Amino acid sequence: MQKISASVLVICFGMAYNVNMKRSRHIRTNWTTVLPLAAVLLVLLVLLFWLGRSLLIQKADNSPTPVPTPVPTPAPTRVDLFAYYHFAETQEIPVYDHREDKLIVMDLEQYLIGVVGAEMPTAYAPEALKAQAVAARTYALRKILRGGCATHPEAAICTNSSCCQAYISETRMNERWGDEAGMRYNILAEAVMSTRGEVLVYDGQVIDAMFHACSGGMTENSENVYANALPYLRGVESPYENPMRTQTVTVGFADAVEKINAVYPDAHVTAENIRDAIELKAVYPSGRVKTVRLGDLELQGKKLRNVFDLESAMYRLEITDEGFVFQVKGYGHGVGMSQNGANGMAQHGYTYDQILKHYYTGVTIEPDLNHMTVSKDANQ
Repeated sequence: MQKISASVLVICFGMAYNVNMKRSRHIRTNWTTVLPLAAVLLVLLVLLFWLGRSLLIQKADNSPTPVPTPVPTPAPTRVDLFAYYHFAETQEIPVYDHREDKLIVMDLEQYLIGVVGAEMPTAYAPEALKAQAVAARTYALRKILRGGCATHPEAAICTNSSCCQAYISETRMNERWGDEAGMRYNILAEAVMSTRGEVLVYDGQVIDAMFHACSGGMTENSENVYANALPYLRGVESPYENPMRTQTVTVGFADAVEKINAVYPDAHVTAENIRDAIELKAVYPSGRVKTVRLGDLELQGKKLRNVFDLESAMYRLEITDEGFVFQVKGYGHGVGMSQNGANGMAQHGYTYDQILKHYYTGVTIEPDLNHMTVSKDANQ
């Protein structure tokens, strides 16, 4: 465009020159006529220059912006526990993998990475994950000290949560978490290895470190759920359960009759008397149902929970024209540490040892496993 403007200028000056030359042959040059013409030509040149410049800028602005080629972020490499955390000694234990149906010998801390990964979301706060690691290690050591897995005598512990503790292998981590598996593994490893060897102790004995998903706002005394009253498993408030786990279960009358008679035929519940067959008799201070009347029987509140597959024993009952509606808070048995509550405490600045000492009354955290013993007052 600037070249065009220059060409126009040359042509204009040429034309002016020819005109003046012709006139000069006949008359003397009149500068009062030439100067205004030159001024007009200069203004024209300036206008053409700025017009060309504006068009070039507009063309540049409309040009597509080149998109940079994305560089994929490589997945983090799993840490080498022994190299990264600078320890050589190991405590190998035989673990029965119920999914693979085989016995695997692995380091205790390596096993606990899989336990914490299966028992608690990796998105939970780091201090909550550390608390879970200590509780899981304590639970495992207690099992070992008491003779190992009850259903698989050849193993110290198994991966079936209904018997011992839940567990997720590295293979299943890859399947479940995909590209995030390495990152999540490292989060779990940090929680386990930063508390390596630490267990919960009461009066010199490894405790039964029970835990559950969500307390509903208050945990429960052990004797209200299991056989024994253990001094370190006392009900405590759990104020940071956020979000609170809730459940609504609706059971029609016909369905209720079928479910009840499948488990408690001696309750003599029928279609005719079902509407008046269930009554909540007593509630613990925690809010969990203590006893219920079920037809001709009086049962523990946790028994009715099992009949209707409720997430906890902290429930209320409403009778409608169509059936029963249970409003449930919490998830799990409610004894020991609430995992959801532990995460809430961690988010409010509590450290893992403060979390553990809140949920397990009167305990200490002992780093030395060599002289630990276990009492015979176990709930299991």
